[in-house]
Amino acid sequence: MHPKLKKLIESELYVTNEYGVSHQDPDATIPEELLTYFKREFSLKTDVHKTCVTCQIRQINKYGSNRIKCTYIPRKLPDGAASRIKEISKEAEIPEDQARKILKASIDPAAWVELMFGFSDKDDKWFLRSYQKEQIRCTSKRMAVREGRRSGKSFAIALKLLYYAYNLKLDRGRDSQGNIVYMGPAIMIVTPYQAQLTNLFEEMEKLLKRNLELMNEVSSGTGDSLYIKTPTYKMEFKNGAVVQGFVSGIGMRSDGSGGGTMRGQSASIVYLDEMDMIPEEVLDKVINPILATTPDTILIATSTPIGKKGKFHEWCLSRDDFREDFLPSSVIPHWEQIKEEILRDSTQESFMAEYMAVFIEDQQGVFKKDWVYNARIDYTYDEAYSPQVLERKLGLRNASERTIAIGIDWNKNAGTEFYVIGYFPGSKIWLALDAVNVPHSEFSAKRWIRELVDLNYKWKPDHIYADEGYGHTIIEDIKYQSYTLRAKKNKTAKEQETVLIADRLVAFNFSSNIKLKDPITNADIKKSGKHFLVENAVRILQDGLFKFPVEEEVLKNQFFNFIIEKRNKQNNKPVYGKQNEKVGDHRLDAFMLALGGLVLEESIYSGSQMQISAPSFHKAETIRNIYRSPSEQVRDLYEAKKKQGSSGDLNVLNIMRGGGSDEEDRMIKEKYKSQGLWPEDGKSSRSRSIKEEKPISILEGINSYRGTEQGMTPISELHRAPKRGRFGRKKRSWR
Repeated sequence: MHPKLKKLIESELYVTNEYGVSHQDPDATIPEELLTYFKREFSLKTDVHKTCVTCQIRQINKYGSNRIKCTYIPRKLPDGAASRIKEISKEAEIPEDQARKILKASIDPAAWVELMFGFSDKDDKWFLRSYQKEQIRCTSKRMAVREGRRSGKSFAIALKLLYYAYNLKLDRGRDSQGNIVYMGPAIMIVTPYQAQLTNLFEEMEKLLKRNLELMNEVSSGTGDSLYIKTPTYKMEFKNGAVVQGFVSGIGMRSDGSGGGTMRGQSASIVYLDEMDMIPEEVLDKVINPILATTPDTILIATSTPIGKKGKFHEWCLSRDDFREDFLPSSVIPHWEQIKEEILRDSTQESFMAEYMAVFIEDQQGVFKKDWVYNARIDYTYDEAYSPQVLERKLGLRNASERTIAIGIDWNKNAGTEFYVIGYFPGSKIWLALDAVNVPHSEFSAKRWIRELVDLNYKWKPDHIYADEGYGHTIIEDIKYQSYTLRAKKNKTAKEQETVLIADRLVAFNFSSNIKLKDPITNADIKKSGKHFLVENAVRILQDGLFKFPVEEEVLKNQFFNFIIEKRNKQNNKPVYGKQNEKVGDHRLDAFMLALGGLVLEESIYSGSQMQISAPSFHKAETIRNIYRSPSEQVRDLYEAKKKQGSSGDLNVLNIMRGGGSDEEDRMIKEKYKSQGLWPEDGKSSRSRSIKEEKPISILEGINSYRGTEQGMTPISELHRAPKRGRFGRKKRSWR
């Protein structure tokens, strides 16, 4: 191809946005020079809709050929349309303009959608964007839609599926009279998470309720609902069409299988929503067999890239039989109004991947994107409190048998983060159980202590690991409260648990070295506290052993925000940091403390010889030969000092794996001993009065979730008000 023509294609059919991303222009015009060249050299079909012409040129420009299987959309109404329009107008007693729309809807899917659901280019609130029309109109058998978040891609495909349900007629053999039987298509929707599937079906239902005629053709549902939810999501139509929805099953499966209830299904249309998050195992065991059995099956995949080179990457960039739509979020009509907020809350890599829809490699990121996305599964923190729910929903074995740790990161600006993690030996999995952020306020310390007491009572953890830095004095106070409660008679259940905090709570110094025990030689191994926590978390995520709720956006974003800023010149060790200060890393620190605490307390661990990600649990007497619990060490040390004839320094917080320093313990003891409050020789200390703090406001919410498609609907007034979840956080909305 002549360089001039190549340049003409790039300038007319593509556009480069302000971030240097070149993508297809949804409003492209085609110069006559290009039409002439491609018609001569590649037999370009020009008697078709403009959408089909630009698609052909892009495909040939990209691959040198066009192997897309499609039926094309006619360029205009057929001959004799004018008289037919008059007939329709007269028979139906409607204006000719309406009759023209009806006739156009019979050959153009986008026109059918506009007619049936009332979209109009003249309505600035209820209209289809040009790229959405292009996607609805496309008849390709293979379609990969790569778009940035909030672009409305799932909404466009929902409209497309409804068009197929009412208009695609398939030959289903013959009846007893020998007549050919035609029925609507079997449509399979696959999403990575339940919430996405629910939103898709709810959106289709709301659309159908706009058109009484279409709604009356639905034969499924009970009451006000047009679909059923058990055993699978299903919407059935009188013409035999059926839309069935499945969750891809990213969660744990005890039998090791992929695909679950999807296996063995057949479909004439398969839609993969957020495909890059669907496991390759599901694609291999479910989708590929369907395509092999019925090669005429229509396959549609939409996704925002997550940084892996999987099937979606291949379909977009390497398969000339797939039509690819590449559209960053900058094509959104109101991009200028939202871009500053998005840029402020994103890292450079997450912005390019999630909003510019660019396939990028992780560069500085410590936690790879596919590790993080694979760790997200369908449950909530509220559900995590019930072992029965975890067994039923996630397939955990013996979920009541778990070891729990709480990680705490104190911060005077961002507030304190509490993160709760459980290890389930029956399934050999780590699971996030709870996350709480308590903002900084005038009475922060007392409020943070009260939250710890509440979480300690709620979860009854085996271990609590807290950042020693900013929380130094807070740790002193909570330990003191725990000690003094021991002398109280008739303690409540909550107070009985609070007494145990002193034994459970460990102060962890990120900057200090920690000591590990080599399980073979029993020799001490020194490691930097921060590096141990990071390396431990990386191993467990890389091995796919940690899972957290899909609704947890704060931790997800902080995983992506955590980077290696540089290397230490002396020892080449990484220096960790944050890409974006606003995104932060405090919940991530609390997560790593909880995870690291479980490994340090419950596993036989070697940082140099044995690559152990999941802890190997042992009987108590075995563990005691390697590690001593804080309470045991306090008791043994105290007894040893007494035998030596000296009370010495009682190292309340010191443990073999690191944490409180000798100096810290000395200060704690001196502080309370000077007040006559330190327990001596088994005597209980007298209680000290604590002035009750001023009442505080209700716990503030975590930042509202800014989901894939949130805020994009031009008919937001028709959507249900967003539900409020835990701590006032908005649940995901969809458009």
